[in-house]
Amino acid sequence: MDRLIIQSIEGRVLAGISMFVAIMILLGWVAINEEARMAAFREQHLGRSIERGAELFAANCSTCHGSEGLGQGGRAPALNSPHYFGFDALSDVNLAITTADRLIGGLQEESDALNTEFLDAENPPSVERQDEILARLAEIDTELAEQQAVREDSVAEREALLVSLQPAVERGLFPIWDTIAEDDLTEYLLTNGARLSQVGWTGDLHGFTVTTLIHGRPGSGVVWPNSEGMAAWSQTAGGPLRQDQIEDLTAYIINWDKGDEWTIEDFFAVEQYGKPLADGSIPAGPPKVFAEDDVDAILEFWETEGLVGDPERGQSLYEGVTYGCASCHTGGAAAPATEGTWTRINNDVLPLLEGYTAEQYLIESIVLPGVYDYPNDSYPMGAMPANFGDRMDHQELLDIVEYLKTQE
Repeated sequence: MDRLIIQSIEGRVLAGISMFVAIMILLGWVAINEEARMAAFREQHLGRSIERGAELFAANCSTCHGSEGLGQGGRAPALNSPHYFGFDALSDVNLAITTADRLIGGLQEESDALNTEFLDAENPPSVERQDEILARLAEIDTELAEQQAVREDSVAEREALLVSLQPAVERGLFPIWDTIAEDDLTEYLLTNGARLSQVGWTGDLHGFTVTTLIHGRPGSGVVWPNSEGMAAWSQTAGGPLRQDQIEDLTAYIINWDKGDEWTIEDFFAVEQYGKPLADGSIPAGPPKVFAEDDVDAILEFWETEGLVGDPERGQSLYEGVTYGCASCHTGGAAAPATEGTWTRINNDVLPLLEGYTAEQYLIESIVLPGVYDYPNDSYPMGAMPANFGDRMDHQELLDIVEYLKTQE
């Protein structure tokens, strides 16, 4: 006992309690500060990733996209751009116009219904109801005039904004907007107001950037005449970069986002905006009749027109650069493998979908890829472009379907 630092039982108990309390306080302090410590660690990790991405961008991407990511005419679009990050200078005014249109449409429908009721000879309204109808019609006329004024003011504001953005328009922002009919202009501007909507991407910007870096942009060499097009950069798709380098490049590109702080000057700083998925040339033959996204209407059109699919041409379309299907589906690189498609649909999918035929499901998977999530796969929803129905004509879609029927 003489060798003990604290000889009394009471003293040792008190010391033990004190040490226990001290340890609990220390653990509590660590727990309280853990979130901040992890946040600082993530920030440092992201910072290093951005630095590595900057080096990769300078070495591999700047030749076409510009040293500051502002794009180069004839070679590639800007990535350091409000358009790429979804900042639409016309979003507020387009919202005002669409809201006014919706309200005007609702008021006109109500007015038509009230007039029909008022003039119903077989079941005429009472005198009291007639007074109510007339009073409401007067209110509707006032509200319609107000909404029409709002719409006219918003349209005038939008035209002024488009004129002020003319330097950016000349570099590819809202291409050919001044040739679009007034009734279609709002939808056109909404579709082309951000890069993701312009290319029909339904996922987020990080996913679009990563996927584009991995697999490239099939067909972009046609759109950009002074370059060979966006190559596949990931080793998984035959390129030179590891997956961690793809993530570093993505971190660097995403780091350009200014959120809500983009300005009109940022639109003018861009050297080249992204283009839609076609080169804008005029077709030599009759205009395409696009398949669109109504599966029943597609099948009816095929039957009515007596279309016959060509699986060999379908394979060429599938593997070609225009639609780039094979770049994701071959070997299951980034989407369900091409091989065995028809067998999987019949054996694995149709038992889960009452009333579907294999052909219906396959068409829907192409023109409406977000409707159904294929069972037992790990591929993210939204990775497949959602605008193939607006890009493929009926014959192209039928040929691709016939080709996929051979994948048993």
